Amino acid sequence: MAASLFEDFQPHSKEVWKNQAIKDLKGKDFDQTLIWQAEGDLHIEPYYNHEDLSSIPVDLIQSAQKNTAMATWHNREKIFFSSEKATNQHILEAIEWGADSVIIDFEGKDITTIDFKKLLHQIKLSEIYVFFKVQNQSVQLLETLASLIPYQMKGGVEDDYLATWMSAGELSKDSTIQLAQSIRKVQNHPHFKALLVSGEVFHNAGANSVQEIAFTLANALEYIDQLTEAGLSLEEILNKIEFSIAVGTDYFTEIAKIRAMRYLWQKVLSEGYSFDKANEFPAIITAHTSTYFDAALTPNTNMLRATTEAMSAIIGGADALVLHAYNSTFENEESFGKRIARNISTILKEESYLDKVNDPSAGSYYIEHLTFELAQKALALLQEVASLGGSIAAFEQGFIQNTIAQNHNNRQEATTSGKRVMVGVNKFRFDEKPFVYEAKEAQTSTIPLLRAQRLSEIVEAQL
Repeated sequence: MAASLFEDFQPHSKEVWKNQAIKDLKGKDFDQTLIWQAEGDLHIEPYYNHEDLSSIPVDLIQSAQKNTAMATWHNREKIFFSSEKATNQHILEAIEWGADSVIIDFEGKDITTIDFKKLLHQIKLSEIYVFFKVQNQSVQLLETLASLIPYQMKGGVEDDYLATWMSAGELSKDSTIQLAQSIRKVQNHPHFKALLVSGEVFHNAGANSVQEIAFTLANALEYIDQLTEAGLSLEEILNKIEFSIAVGTDYFTEIAKIRAMRYLWQKVLSEGYSFDKANEFPAIITAHTSTYFDAALTPNTNMLRATTEAMSAIIGGADALVLHAYNSTFENEESFGKRIARNISTILKEESYLDKVNDPSAGSYYIEHLTFELAQKALALLQEVASLGGSIAAFEQGFIQNTIAQNHNNRQEATTSGKRVMVGVNKFRFDEKPFVYEAKEAQTSTIPLLRAQRLSEIVEAQL
């Protein structure tokens, strides 16, 4: 066998590389010059090697990730309900053109007035994953589906009443009772979820990755505590829980965010609840591309942001990917925008082959270290929320809102000063016709709420 190409080179420790870098800096401070102070108080070093993995639980991090042979994911499309016939047609078209599953959003609709037989015509829920996004109507929905569907369903109900309360100030007194009833109704449907815990409400208000992980898990723990008090066992709850997060433009951090969330979820279950079967209930995560980073200026750049966000989600190990159309934040979605969004996921699977390897970033010195650092920072913040009495108490005290607002304000300052570049917004702007954006009226509440923001708004308002 030929001699190793590297046998003439002596191995060097990280300390040797650092000393050489300090020498080359000629008096400049190493930390101030080369250590990147990222959002969430993350300290990103200029290089990593195998030594950086010796002090972190790599095996536990990797074992908490998806336990499948390939990194397959659902290309999931969100469809807003308009009418039974039109929505049914949209669902069938989406599935024909690449979607694996769909979310039907019934925002503002009364479930009891909808003809589900027409809505689900030619759609068999034992074969196609369909998720129903409702607000405090999950029991009525499941009772209707039970009267129409005699087989096991795939999909789920999305009714995150804590997220709704935090963003709209609306909370029904019987929300926990309804949620417990919903979970009981679908225990015999192994592929149907009944409890969604969404981190999008935090992300789109301006939260960084550490905050999104911590506050999302804090809501999950709040649900567990409420539902166990309502008589459900921990296993019954974990069988039906699914997470939903938004993925932003910080490419590597977003990869690590999904992995850190899975690791931290296993840690909380095993250590916080002394649950010895935590590894049997990995976090199921749906990733949504971010509306927070959508821009009205040079609007076609939204497609590019969605592409990097989608890649982060897939490499991070998302179970499902929802890409909104590049123009959906500003106007009614058109077929072109929805087709491009759907095809981004399809290309990543069919032409980029990102579905061929499970946990592709495993073993990366940088990603593994960043995953653990994110998890540690998020755990500290989660413990701070717990010390305030949980997510509801922390929100009522304004802690969650103020923490997110500070991060959002810091981002705005960096954007207006040019320290943070948004392509097509504060740099490389092209004279395209901008989108016209009408801000929604702020919700009224006795406590501050989380309003969906866009980072580029502060620049757009100055034009």
